[in-house]
Amino acid sequence: MKRLGICLLTFVLGAATAAVLPARGAEDTPPAKENVAHVVVTLHTTAAQPAPVLSAEDIRVYENHHRLPVKAWVATKAQSGPRDLTILMDDSVRANVSLQFRDLAAFFSTLPAGTRVRIAYAEYGGNKIVRNFTTDYPSAGKALRLPIGASMAGGSIFDSVSDLVKKWPHDGNPRALLLVSDGIDLTQGLLDTEPPLNPELQQAIDAAQKADVTVYTIFARGPLRLERDMFLMNNGQSCLLSLSTATGGQSYFQGTRTPLAYAPYLRQFARDLRNQYLLTFLTLPSAQSGYHRIRVTTEVPGVRLSAPARVFVPKTT
Repeated sequence: MKRLGICLLTFVLGAATAAVLPARGAEDTPPAKENVAHVVVTLHTTAAQPAPVLSAEDIRVYENHHRLPVKAWVATKAQSGPRDLTILMDDSVRANVSLQFRDLAAFFSTLPAGTRVRIAYAEYGGNKIVRNFTTDYPSAGKALRLPIGASMAGGSIFDSVSDLVKKWPHDGNPRALLLVSDGIDLTQGLLDTEPPLNPELQQAIDAAQKADVTVYTIFARGPLRLERDMFLMNNGQSCLLSLSTATGGQSYFQGTRTPLAYAPYLRQFARDLRNQYLLTFLTLPSAQSGYHRIRVTTEVPGVRLSAPARVFVPKTT
């Protein structure tokens, strides 16, 4: 009987030890790394009414039909630090775009408080910064100058976009780019001006998505010799639309002519900037770094969300 009691006690202690050991092992194992992603999302209303207040519970994020966990949903105006906006003028557009400079200068004063403005000109596939980030809006307006207005001045406009966003200062501020261009890129030849065939366009989209830059575009006619080529004009506008849509922005144009006034588009643009949020969510695990296609929606009636079509995710280690 005594021997049986000793055996039973030994069994109980052994079982207890076995139960404790896995728990200790779990404590010693480092937690799996989470792939946290951030994108800027713009809230649009379908009626002329103030935008409703949405919470993180109202947001749906999907990747390959998998719903992803939303970690945070914060209005950009509630974040610390300024917002950065770059005006990139294609140096190959016609000089009559200068008629819009008064609207652009007036637009700066309607931006959300603390927004920093930078003025740059795209030329030869690169960029020339003529006024660095500033909240001195009158000086930013004065930095606007006549574009050269010749095709050789622009080079690849999408190479210029890539160059600009790759060199954007890493300060953590929300970033937006307003591109004024005809979107025509003849670098690879006539046929490759179509969006699906334009490698420079895809590289610009990749760079903007990786750098978290939301791109807005306004159409302006380019060199005189191209204005009667409707194939090129339509391809240029399609490229601008593809760039904006892929990065969560908007594209503004009025037929195939430079709009008579930019003011209506700029008012909408300023309204969009006031209704932006920083969305933080977890992506699916990834064996290698790359772009993940996402979809951001809400079930709140009368609301539409604009977000990048993809997000760059480093590999899960």
